[in-house]
Order: sequence, then structure tokens, then C-alpha cells
Amino acid sequence: MRFLLDLAYLVACIILSPWLVYRLCTAGRRDFALRFGVGLRDPLPSCIWLHGSSAGEVTVLRPLVATLERDHPGTPLVVSAFTATGLTTARKLYARHRVVPLPVDFSFVVARYLRTLNPRLLVVAESEFWPNLIGVAHAHGVPTALVNGKMSAKSFRVHARTRLVSRVLASFAVLAVQTEEHAERLRALGVDRARLHVTGNMKYDLTQAGDGTSGKALRAALGYAESDVVIVGGSLHDGEDAALLDAYAAARERVAGSALVIVPRYPADADVVERRANDRGFDVTRKTAIDAGSAAALGSRGVLVVDTVGELSRLYAVADLAFVGGSLFYRGANKGGHNLMEPAILGVPVLFGPYNFSFKETVEDLLAADAGKLVRDADELRAVVVALVADRDARRALGARAQRVVEAGRGATARNYALLAELLRVRP
Repeated sequence: MRFLLDLAYLVACIILSPWLVYRLCTAGRRDFALRFGVGLRDPLPSCIWLHGSSAGEVTVLRPLVATLERDHPGTPLVVSAFTATGLTTARKLYARHRVVPLPVDFSFVVARYLRTLNPRLLVVAESEFWPNLIGVAHAHGVPTALVNGKMSAKSFRVHARTRLVSRVLASFAVLAVQTEEHAERLRALGVDRARLHVTGNMKYDLTQAGDGTSGKALRAALGYAESDVVIVGGSLHDGEDAALLDAYAAARERVAGSALVIVPRYPADADVVERRANDRGFDVTRKTAIDAGSAAALGSRGVLVVDTVGELSRLYAVADLAFVGGSLFYRGANKGGHNLMEPAILGVPVLFGPYNFSFKETVEDLLAADAGKLVRDADELRAVVVALVADRDARRALGARAQRVVEAGRGATARNYALLAELLRVRP
């Protein structure tokens, strides 16, 4: 089986050789070489190896890493990622640990990683079912655990036809998944019920409620009065800013103290957002200009465009109402939505569009508890924003229900860690 996989990968490498050369030139020679096991540092006596594909999966491991640091201070931790953004995130979050790119899935490359890292345990996040990574680890006697596992309906249909992933799943010692729906798909692919556990979504454990003090201070610094109704549009993609600006214009006709903060998903989009706001007659200030002291905060007299990185969670604490972007327009079958939990845990009423593939379970939880508002298009966004801006009691009730949903969802990390602790006791 491994020989056939290696052969298939070799053929793919030949076909993709122009792209591989491009990646060699753009992604950094060292990381590219490391993916093939070239340049790995000195061998470790042992370690716990954790893997996430991209930035989201790498981030969701953070509470688990903290628990492992506490309970196994003498055991090195290794964190790997598949994408470049995942590697960048891992190096930022886990600077004290060894961070490596995911090895290419040739069996001999994976074996070299295993010999060098000598893991006691391999922990894989969400849906990284690499056949040789999992299979070779199993053959080397390394227990492998899936945490925060999931399998979409589309992936299930593909795997049910090919059956390749069934062999991979059979090599896991433990599979901890987010919901019963995901568990049922894995059972249908042959996973033994004794190894399968529904433990919840670890993303809920990333949220922090806070005491409100920092939010009030930032709100005042940005020029907002206590009576202002501040709308924050978080991680907005192209077109969503225009829809929210139109909704805000309608809200101002009802409530003069309405205010708008737009946080584009990509800071480079700030120029376009500012132009669209100006075209609608709004004064605009940039967050970088306020920080540099070159512009005064306009408060509810204008639109704040945030052209900085890493401040969204702080800005949600300023909000009376939040719209989370990446969700209003279709961007691909496997794309959609951003973190709804950040505003929800703060008691901020949260709005989102219909395309929320990445946060499907959270959307379902919020809607089931009447704790979030799904807006299907720009017209619905405008109507709901206007209604909530004008109704303080409705906003507060919606936000309180959202906060309770997130608080109730916490605890998956502890449940997953209990399963990993059992595997670590078995293998010294």
C-alpha cells in the first residue's frame, strides 16, 4: 500500500514540478527542504508532536499546548503546519518550541521525521488524514490521536467512494470529534466506536469574556460616547464593506448616534473601503493615523477603517453590534465565515451571512438558541442592523444568549486532553 502511495506521489511531483520549482523560489529554501526531511536539526530523545493544517487549526491547539506545557514540562513539543500561514502562526504562538513544516507524505520522508523527532504521541487537528503520516507513525508504534475532528458531507461522499481514508482512520488510537454528525460519518467509514469520542469544539476554549474595562477604555479613546451604538464589521471581504456601509447609512437615519468600525480581512483593502465610505458622504479616519497621532478619532461623526493587524478581538469589546464577514457572498465550497465566538463571548449580538462553512456548528448552535442573526443578503443585513440599532433591549438580550452559547460550549480541550493523557500513560 505504501509503495503504491509513494508511486502516486512521485507521479504527482513530476506533473507538478513547475509549481514545485516556483514554491522553492517563493516559500523559502529551508522550509521547502525541510518538507523532504533535509536539514532537520539534531534528534530529540522524545517529544509530543502536534499538527494543524493552517492558521486556524494551529491556533486551536493553543489551550492544549498550554496544558501539555504544564503537565509535561520536561517533554519537548513539536508543532507542524501544512500551509505557509500555518507555519507563520505556529512560529508566533509557539516560539519556545520546535516548529517544522509538515513533511511531504512520502513514507521514507515521514520515517525520517519520526526517527529524528522520536514522538511519544502524534496529535492531528481536525481533518488532516495524510495516509503515510498516520500509517507510518502507526507502524513505528507511535499512537496517533485526532482532536477537534470533523468531516464534511462533501468529504464523506468522496471518502465513501474511494475507501482510502478508511485505512487511515483505522490507524488512529483515538478520534475525538466535534459533533455527533461528524462521528456518524466516521462510523460509516468503519471507525470502531470504542475509539471514537464526541468531545465538542475546541474553538470555544479560545474565547475570553474579559471584564469590560479594556473595552470601555478603548471605546472612549476612539471617541465614542456611552450612548453611541457602535457597529463593528469584522474580517470583511470585498463587497461586504459596501453592504455594511449602506446598512449603516440607513441606521443613522433612525439613530443619529450610530457609529461604524470596519475591519477589512486584509489591511491592503483599506484604501477601497475608505473610498467607498467617502463616496457615500462619510468622513473617514484610519486606525494607523489615530495611533500615530496624525488624526483625531471621529467617534460617531465618521467611519473608522482599521488598517492594522491583530486588533479585531479588542475592537469587538467596543461594539454594541457586530457583523462577522467572509459570510455574505459565496467564495467557494469550502470557504466561508470567520470567528463568531469572539464577539459572542463578549455578549455582543452577532450577525452573519449564509456562507459559514468554516463555522457551521457554531452557526447552528447560535441559531438554535436564537442567539445570532442570519442575514441572507445585503437587504436583510440593512433591515436587521436598523432594527437592532434602534432597539437596545433586543440587542442586549441577543448578546446575552450568544454569550451563554459560547460558555456552554467550552470544555472540549479538557475532554480531549483526558484522552491524550491516557495514551501518554501507556507510552512512557
